[in-house]
Amino acid sequence: MNIIEILTIILLISASALCIALIYYVRQIVKSVHSVSTDIQGLSYKLNPILQSTFVLSEKLTHVTDEAESQLQISKSIISDIRDRTDKILNIETKIRGRIEDAVVPLLTNFQALRNGISSFWKTLKGK
Repeated sequence: MNIIEILTIILLISASALCIALIYYVRQIVKSVHSVSTDIQGLSYKLNPILQSTFVLSEKLTHVTDEAESQLQISKSIISDIRDRTDKILNIETKIRGRIEDAVVPLLTNFQALRNGISSFWKTLKGK
């Protein structure tokens, strides 16, 4: 055997060893990818109920928010009605007070004048 044949045999053995190593590492990579794929699929199954639960929670929160806004609008309407009625009552009170004052002030003035007149009469009567 000459040196070229020996080197060729060594080269073929090295190439075979490299091919076997390549096949082994490719198999390991395929197993890792398959494991990652399985993990992602399992995670997907676990996340699906969480996503559905989050969607249901979101719908419920939207409903609660809408209901709260509706109640707030009703409360604002009631407060506005009470404010309007209070203003009307205060206006009526002001009108009544004005009418009473218009009627009572002249009467009080007349009573005061009458009192002054009677007082003057008694002073004059006592003085004679």
